[in-house]
Amino acid sequence: MAEAPNVAGTKGIGAQVNEDVSLYEEYECKICYNYFDLDRRTPKILECLHTFCEECLNTLHLREDRGWRIGCPLCRHRTPVPEYRIHNLPNNTKVTDAYPFYIQDDSLPQDILPPYPPPLHPALTAAYRREVANEAAVAAQDQAIPSVAVVGGNAAANSYDSAGYESCQNCRRIVLTTGCVCAIFGFVSMLVLLFLGLIFVHNFNNPPSPVGPICLSVASIMAMFSVVMTWLVCWLRYRPDPEPGRAASSNASRRHVNVL
Repeated sequence: MAEAPNVAGTKGIGAQVNEDVSLYEEYECKICYNYFDLDRRTPKILECLHTFCEECLNTLHLREDRGWRIGCPLCRHRTPVPEYRIHNLPNNTKVTDAYPFYIQDDSLPQDILPPYPPPLHPALTAAYRREVANEAAVAAQDQAIPSVAVVGGNAAANSYDSAGYESCQNCRRIVLTTGCVCAIFGFVSMLVLLFLGLIFVHNFNNPPSPVGPICLSVASIMAMFSVVMTWLVCWLRYRPDPEPGRAASSNASRRHVNVL
């Protein structure tokens, strides 16, 4: 008579195997069934508290139409992806803290990863291209700012030169008026002193007086003063004036050369 199999022993071995399997299930990805590590299979936890490796989540993320989220393959919950990168999702620290002890206890071979990681999401690539284009536009604006500043500086220089020219013309009018008044005053004073000096010199009824020669001397000095003032007034009045536009353009050109 054959012996009955030991059913209790068989159940115990099965329970032990199931316990070992459930023990290692916590440390493997439910998509590729490979153990987590700290490289391209880093355990990433979603908002639904399901954990998958970064490599599989990258592959799923590329299939998403909207790069700012990813759907859980188990419960379909949508988890936001910071900056369109799966790498920015939080790690499951419970699994990472236990690495590599669970791999040392299990000698099952793991799948070999492709030589290169999955490419970036198209939305992130487009964002990078926009960022590069914006940086190029900002750099072009920065290069254009000096020329704009030179043009603005030329306009300011032209207005400044025009204001300086008007101020110079006002000063010139004041000097001409003052010179004319001094010339007229010197000429009239010369005539008066000359007349008085002649009277005192040719006064024959009285003894000679020194007032006559003094008046004649002062009259000659006033005559020279009147002649000098008349010459200065004529020089200021009839000398050629520089054109304000030409002076402004020359000053602007000199400033432009200095900037260069």
